[in-house]
Amino acid sequence: MSILNNPLYHVFVKRYANDPVGFVLGVCGNSVSPDQEKLLNAIIDPTAKVSVVSGTGTGKTMSFGRIALWHLLCFPVAKYDGKIEIGSNTYIGAPAIKQVGDGVWKEITDAVQAMRANRATAWLAEYIVVQAERVYIIDYKATWFITKFAMQQGQSVSIAGKHRFYQLIIIDEAAGVSDEHYEVINGTQTQGGNRTLLASQGVKQGGFFYETHHKLNKENGGNWTALCFSSENSPFVTTEWLENVALQAGGKNTTEYRVRVLGKFAENEHENLLTRAQIEPRIDTLPIIEKGEPFGWLLLVDVGAGEYRDDSVCIAAKVIGDDDFGENARRVEYEANPIITNTKNIHEFRGLIVEKAAQLSNVRILVDAGGIGLELCKMLENDGFDVERINWGNPCFKRAYKERFFNQRACAMVRWRDAIRQGRVLFPKMENGLREKFLMQASRIPYGFTDTGTARYQIAQKAEMRKRGIKSPDIADAMSFAFLDGAYFNVSDAAFDGVSGSLKDDLIAQALAAFD
Repeated sequence: MSILNNPLYHVFVKRYANDPVGFVLGVCGNSVSPDQEKLLNAIIDPTAKVSVVSGTGTGKTMSFGRIALWHLLCFPVAKYDGKIEIGSNTYIGAPAIKQVGDGVWKEITDAVQAMRANRATAWLAEYIVVQAERVYIIDYKATWFITKFAMQQGQSVSIAGKHRFYQLIIIDEAAGVSDEHYEVINGTQTQGGNRTLLASQGVKQGGFFYETHHKLNKENGGNWTALCFSSENSPFVTTEWLENVALQAGGKNTTEYRVRVLGKFAENEHENLLTRAQIEPRIDTLPIIEKGEPFGWLLLVDVGAGEYRDDSVCIAAKVIGDDDFGENARRVEYEANPIITNTKNIHEFRGLIVEKAAQLSNVRILVDAGGIGLELCKMLENDGFDVERINWGNPCFKRAYKERFFNQRACAMVRWRDAIRQGRVLFPKMENGLREKFLMQASRIPYGFTDTGTARYQIAQKAEMRKRGIKSPDIADAMSFAFLDGAYFNVSDAAFDGVSGSLKDDLIAQALAAFD
C-alpha cells in the first residue's frame, strides 16, 4: 500500500505538520532542551529562515536530523498554481560531504532505527529507505527525499536550479561556506514552502552567516531568525567538560571559550598566542621537575629554510608527563645555551647536534623534516640516533586534538602556550640579546580559527607573518616541538642519579607503568 493511501498516515500528518516539538518527543522518542525547542518552533513558519550560532554539545546536530525527518514525513502534497506536487525535498550541505555523513546523516539514521523499534511508529518507518546518499519514501525515490551535498570553495552548488514548493535546505558548519554559494541558495528559496536553516560556530566576523546574526536578522529589519546556543545552558555537556575547556582556553573571557562554549562570534581573529607578561615569569625560576622523577631528554631541532633570513635552532628539553591536565601533565625545562645558527651548511649544523646529543642519555631528536630538514633526518638516523621526523602541517593523531587543532603546528604551539600559562614550563636564563629575541618571537605568533565552521586553532602561515612584518619565530617553533601530539620520550638514565635502594626500584617501576 502506498503511503498516500494509508489512512494512518493522513492522521499522522494532521497531528505533526505544525508541531515539530511533538514529532521529536512522540515519534523520535527524544527529549528536547529549551534551546532545541526554540529551534523547532522557529522552523514551523513555511518560509522560515533560521540561523544558529552554537557552542559545542548543544544538540543542534540531533535537531537537524529530526527536522529533516519531520520535513520528509509531514509535507506529502503541495497544491498551487493549478498543480499538484507529490513529496518534499530536503538538502543537507556542509563544506565537506563527510561532515554531513558524520553529523546530521547519523542522526537521521538513528531516528529511523528508533522508529522501527517502536511499535507505535514501526508502520511509518517501513515507508522510509535510508541509503548512503539519500533517504526517501518508498515508490517516490526521485521526488520525495533527503539528500546531501558538499559546498566546497570555488565549486558550484549542486542544488542550483532546484525548485519545489516544500523544500528545506540545511547548512551545517555554515560559517565555512562562501557567499557565492549562499547567492545560489537564496535564488532557489522563492516559494511559499521553502525553509532555510543554517548553523555553525562563530569562527569569524564577516560573511553571509555572520550577517544573518547582525544586519540581516529580524531585530535589524531582516528576515532571519537568529538563535544563540550556549554550551553552558546545554544538558548534553558536563560541568567537568566546561571547566576543562575554560582551563584549556585560558579563561572564560578568551576567544576560544566564547566560540566553543558561549556560542559567540570571534572578536579578534588575529590575536597573538602569548604576551611578554605571560612568558617572562617563567624565565629562570625554580625547577619544576624534581629529583628522582622519571624525566627524559628531547633535542628539538627546527631547520631554517636554507636562507639567511631564517635561523636553524637546536635546544635540549628535559621532559616529563604526557597529558594536558592533572598529575601527568607535561612539564618541560629548557636547557640554557641553545644552538642558533643561520648557516646554510647542513653538515656543520649536524655536527653541532651530534655533539649536543652525545651529552644526553637516551635522547630522542625531533627534527622539522620539511625541505632540507629531511636530509638532516637521514644523516642523524645514519648516525644511530632515535629521530622523530616532524611534518607539522599534517593533522593530529588524537581525535580530541583533531577536533581542536587544524594541524600539528597549531596543536604544539597552543599546548605550549597552555603549559606556559599554567606554570609547566621553565625557560633558562638568557643573555640580554637572546632573551629579547626570544621574547619578541614568542609574543608575536598570530593565530585564528579555521573558517570551516568548527572552531579549530590555526597558526598564521609564515608568508602571512612576513607580510605583517613578523619574522619567523624559529626559537619558539623549536621549543613548541616538545608539545607535539605523540612526542614521547625515553626515560633518561640520569633520572635516578642520587637515588638508591628500594626507592630507586619503586621509581623505575612507576616510570615503566606510566608507559604501559
